[in-house]
Amino acid sequence: MIICEVYYSVKPGLRNELLEIVEANVRETRKEEGNISYTHYPSVEDDTGMFVFEVWRRAQDVEAHIRAEHYLAFSQKRKPMLQEGTYKFRTYEAAIVGEGDGIPTW
Repeated sequence: MIICEVYYSVKPGLRNELLEIVEANVRETRKEEGNISYTHYPSVEDDTGMFVFEVWRRAQDVEAHIRAEHYLAFSQKRKPMLQEGTYKFRTYEAAIVGEGDGIPTW
């Protein structure tokens, strides 16, 4: 499993415009093969910060995502909205170590 965390800031006053284009990207990304979770979160601390949390089955699924037509279109629309030097990401490899129904007993 691959987990991606992304942080970026949009230029002041552009977050609502960004959120309008984020919606279609999120909807289409969630339909992609291998996507487990994909969400953009606006910061509660300021009106420019964004956090993206993604979970994918395999690294190949992430690679396919960043070449997907809808993601490329979203990236081009978002690019002029970004504050320079604020886009940061980390990618982790993870494994499911437990699953179940109900409240964990540990």
